[in-house]
Amino acid sequence: MAELQGLMERLERAVSRLELLSAESHQPSGNCGEMNGVNGGVAPSVEAFDKLMNGMVAEFLKKSRILAGDVETHAEMVHSAFQAQRAFLLMASQYQQPQEDWFLEEDFMS
Repeated sequence: MAELQGLMERLERAVSRLELLSAESHQPSGNCGEMNGVNGGVAPSVEAFDKLMNGMVAEFLKKSRILAGDVETHAEMVHSAFQAQRAFLLMASQYQQPQEDWFLEEDFMS
């Protein structure tokens, strides 16, 4: 049983790494140099989110899989939501914040 548990943990870590690689491969083209103050790699917010995913969330998923049934089903839905949130954070970190005056009322009044 302990051997199976160890294999499950290794598999979870491998899947997490593959998900990170997949997210990085979907970056906009021409991504070279500094963007939003980040030179290569991912933004600090994404790194912090990854730590959360690889820590508490991974532990939650591991224990939920042991309990199985509806608990496991719910945990997988939560995991999907966390993955979607990470994808959003990654995308948001790769684009510049819009300028304050991007929306001018007179543009829409004429």
